[in-house]
Amino acid sequence: MQFSVHISGVISANPCSCFLNKMHFLPVPCISTAAGVQSLAVLLMELQPGTDGSQILAADALYQLGRVEEAYRLLLSIGPTGPRAPILARLALLQLHRGFLYDTNQLLKKLIQCGETSCLRPLLAVAQQKDRVLLQGHCHSAAQRILEGTREESDLREAVAYLSIAIIASGGEAAESLLERARCYALLGQRKTAIFDFSAILKEDPKHIQALCGRSFTYLLLNQQKECTHDILAALQIDIDIVTKDILSLKDKARTLVCDWLHQFCRTNLSDVVLTKAVPCHEEQLKEAFIIGGALMRTDCRDPRWHLLYVDTLIAKGEMGTLPNLLLNFAMGSLIDALAQARVGVVEAWQQKYRSAARRLSKLTEKDSSSLVFLLTLIPVNQRKRMAQAAAKEASSVSSGGQWEQALTLLNVAVKAVGNHRLQYLRQRAACLAQLGLHERAIVDLDRVIQKHNGPDSSCSDDSQVWAEDLCRRGCSLVLCSRERAALEDFSRALELHRNQAMQCVEAGLGRVRLAECFLRGALQHYGEQQLNRAWKMIECGLIVDNENTELRRLRSKVKREVASPCNVN
Repeated sequence: MQFSVHISGVISANPCSCFLNKMHFLPVPCISTAAGVQSLAVLLMELQPGTDGSQILAADALYQLGRVEEAYRLLLSIGPTGPRAPILARLALLQLHRGFLYDTNQLLKKLIQCGETSCLRPLLAVAQQKDRVLLQGHCHSAAQRILEGTREESDLREAVAYLSIAIIASGGEAAESLLERARCYALLGQRKTAIFDFSAILKEDPKHIQALCGRSFTYLLLNQQKECTHDILAALQIDIDIVTKDILSLKDKARTLVCDWLHQFCRTNLSDVVLTKAVPCHEEQLKEAFIIGGALMRTDCRDPRWHLLYVDTLIAKGEMGTLPNLLLNFAMGSLIDALAQARVGVVEAWQQKYRSAARRLSKLTEKDSSSLVFLLTLIPVNQRKRMAQAAAKEASSVSSGGQWEQALTLLNVAVKAVGNHRLQYLRQRAACLAQLGLHERAIVDLDRVIQKHNGPDSSCSDDSQVWAEDLCRRGCSLVLCSRERAALEDFSRALELHRNQAMQCVEAGLGRVRLAECFLRGALQHYGEQQLNRAWKMIECGLIVDNENTELRRLRSKVKREVASPCNVN
């Protein structure tokens, strides 16, 4: 009874699964185990004639015993109603073992058409190592032959099936098959699945160049710039020649986008390096910039952006050499020529030719101010300060001849070279902007100057004369921008700080009569709003500016009459 219950349990279970699970944990080949399973399978076949599971179990045991012919005939004897995929999988493996490649191909095609290749996993877990290797190579070669054709969708899907079998046969370690399958998935539009295969390769071999490039280009299709750039850079650090060829193999649009992303990354990286590290930088800090710059120049040596990037990297390293001559040979025009000239200016600043450097860099200020800021960081701090002084001095020289636009570009260089540290450059530029009628921009510069008067780091906070002059200059520009209320506040404050200096500025700017009229309009507005104290202040300031203004006098008398007590006015 006990034996029959055990047999019943075996019969009710999946016999093939029982065999596979048992054999998975035993050394292969294990002849005694295989012989015992074969005997059990024969018994099951006698107890349940026509049961497919017991016949498959017997065939597996015969295969393990090396009785391949018997196993083959036994599988062929299974009726057409039996499970087709497990039988086809075993027949394909047996025919491959026997060397019948044509039959193997036909059986594998039928298995793929069934769409149940997963049945190979338990079978291959106990298959002989040499047969697994044969199956892996056979399926990989079959996929390659398919991919050499037209690559229609149906062909790609068939290739994926063969490659999947090869991967199963290898135990998941077939890097070449994973690589080919990932490429097929990418062509089929299954990009995330492709990335999964590429990542599986890179998990085992982080320096697999083709997997890095493949995953990078798949990220490109997904428009994932950061991930794409990261993988390409990792591959470039391993072998720049191979990666460059892969980039060149892309279609024009994709190649352009990859190069643009690499250029953006390199520009950002180089900017970060020179901002955080004092130039000249160590070569190790510029390693990525040199690698990317070299790769970009190999992809298209005609693109001037790549050459400029390489030049900037050399400057950051402090290698001047023949850079001026190389840059002067740029047969470009417009912006590119200005960019090249500006870099010559950077080199000249290193060489302490500050006046010439300022002139060259000034050509860039109105065309590409962001590039100017970066290029200035390539100049050591001390040379940068001296060049700013030279630029301001040159601006004074050209402005005396009425060349205000040229003076403005030079002052842009001076201001950007030292930031807000030299207020005189901001004052000088504001005056230049005012001369050109660019009063809104002049106000911005003077705002920065006036803020410093109240700042803790100001060197002129106690100089009321300078402060008053700054306020008057801003007030003048505010009036010319039709912002009279703010302007009158500046002029009122200036008169309080230093009346004589304020009056000199008024006479040199708007003039007494015009400013007095502004104060009159301001006083009338406050009077109309019944803000008598403010109106009185405007009147008093206006009369300081022009004591002969009869309208202001008349308004003052009127305000006096309406105020109950003089102390309320004052």
